Amino acid sequence: MAGVKHLQLEDVERRVCDIAAKQLGFARERISPGLRIMEDLHIDSLDLIELFMEIEQGLDVTLPENSPNPVYKSVFTRQPFRLADFAELVYLQQGTGAPDRKSWRANGKQPPKAASPPSIPFTQLGGRWLPHTDDDGLLFDWLPSAASLRRRSDGMRCVILPSALVTIGCDAPERPADERPWHVVAIDSFLIDCEPVSTTAYCRFLNSIDHAAPEILADWFILDPSDKRNVHMPIEQVTSEWRPLPGTERWPMILVSWYGANAYSLWANGQLWRDYRGDGGAGAPSFLPSEAQWEYAARGDTYHEFPWGDEPPAADRLRFDQHFKGATYRLETLPMADVNDLLGMSPFGLHHMAGNVWQWCRDWYDEAFYSRAEASLPNSVNLAPGTARSERGGSWIGPASLCRSSYRRGRPPGARGRCLGFRCVSFIPS
Repeated sequence: MAGVKHLQLEDVERRVCDIAAKQLGFARERISPGLRIMEDLHIDSLDLIELFMEIEQGLDVTLPENSPNPVYKSVFTRQPFRLADFAELVYLQQGTGAPDRKSWRANGKQPPKAASPPSIPFTQLGGRWLPHTDDDGLLFDWLPSAASLRRRSDGMRCVILPSALVTIGCDAPERPADERPWHVVAIDSFLIDCEPVSTTAYCRFLNSIDHAAPEILADWFILDPSDKRNVHMPIEQVTSEWRPLPGTERWPMILVSWYGANAYSLWANGQLWRDYRGDGGAGAPSFLPSEAQWEYAARGDTYHEFPWGDEPPAADRLRFDQHFKGATYRLETLPMADVNDLLGMSPFGLHHMAGNVWQWCRDWYDEAFYSRAEASLPNSVNLAPGTARSERGGSWIGPASLCRSSYRRGRPPGARGRCLGFRCVSFIPS
């Protein structure tokens, strides 16, 4: 709305509702400013990016995706986030003019089909985990490489990261405020998964646990029947067994909440999965990486923009920026990379530490956490309850700027996304 009289907030709310109804396929009378984006409209990052671009063009404003102003992180962290909150951001941005979203394919041209990347053999196991009665009780087998192990519960290859003093965050003034200040954290040695957890392994988990009631599965990944994302659910139940849909066996498990990721992390590490709602404190462990562990695993102990260094991202390095405005997908056409593809590689040989899918972390997300003394404690993790859990890494949907190793954001723990998965950490066996 550059060069025109600013609208009142009520007018902005009405126009945001008009655009949301058309974009999301709802009757206009069903859309009101008080509707919650996630709970009522079932919006994830893919829908949100489309809605961002439509609103930017329709109302001639720029909604920064990587602003140093922390107010814009509220899109992902305010709980609950409503259309009225979206309208508030638009109201504050009046006069900025619509951007040229080349990084989000705003020109309407489809990006080139991602080339098939090199990969390594897939090791994550499906079926059901039935330990032998004479099992030796060990959770891991050592691999020939001295720093590598294989987890028996799911076949995951894991790497030992040595203890280190690690630089966390970024001090560049143009970066978002929640990445500052730069600080050093002493991190003890730990094990971390080489790959995101796959649909195959997640089905193994579901098939191996005691009966989980429907309300528990709804906590983890089952969507409301009216949720249009059901067409992209990569696993299904056939009689009593869960299976990946054909073609998705090596995909990361998506549309899984923090609760569903945490439950898996507990099971995979031989712990009680029923503690999945725990806060990661005493009596309720979590085997999702802390933000500090994740950032260390992504780029090593010294600052770099990306896992490979400071060179700009390219299609042969990671899966990003694959969505273009107005694109629709069948399950088989989601531009997802297999977990064992050699993309987003970290200095430790970890796959997809940039791009493909965001990854849940153990911490409660707090934009001001790095400014507090607790952020510099050994093995730093934010256990102070909040409204959102942290996620890291960027995805196939968004621009490269969100794939930086220090980029932070969070979502409510019940959120699910078509570009959101997870990996686990473990204790090193003696």
